Amino acid sequence: MKNLILVATAGFLLAGCAVDDGRRPNVNVGVAIGGDAPARGGGPPPWAPAHGRRAKEAAYRYYYYPASGVYLNISTGTYFYLSGGTWQVSARLPPSVVIDTADYVSLELATDKPYLFYDEHRVKFKGKKGHPKGKGKWKDGGPPF
Repeated sequence: MKNLILVATAGFLLAGCAVDDGRRPNVNVGVAIGGDAPARGGGPPPWAPAHGRRAKEAAYRYYYYPASGVYLNISTGTYFYLSGGTWQVSARLPPSVVIDTADYVSLELATDKPYLFYDEHRVKFKGKKGHPKGKGKWKDGGPPF
């Protein structure tokens, strides 16, 4: 008896999907398992271009050492320095590159290649002390990582 009721109900549902002009009905069923739940606060998806607060958080932060022309990415601890006319990226500076840790300028750029602005920074910060009186010096004399 239950089977008869189930078959009859299914028949009525399918009959309701039929189209009078003879075309087949377009019925789609989708099931999603797992994955992230949709964000509840609204706002743009993570891949959308950043604006406002998100843009500020997406900025790259660097210390620029004007005396030696070296950039330090604060979040990754990587240095950008000129060697043989090309920019190098390294976790440690070679012995030939010496920086004054007390003399730096804090920069926030929208690129992971700070050296693209080197010519501008070299002129803008030439001879200027970024953090006088040791404000930029770390207690142990090296970077905080």
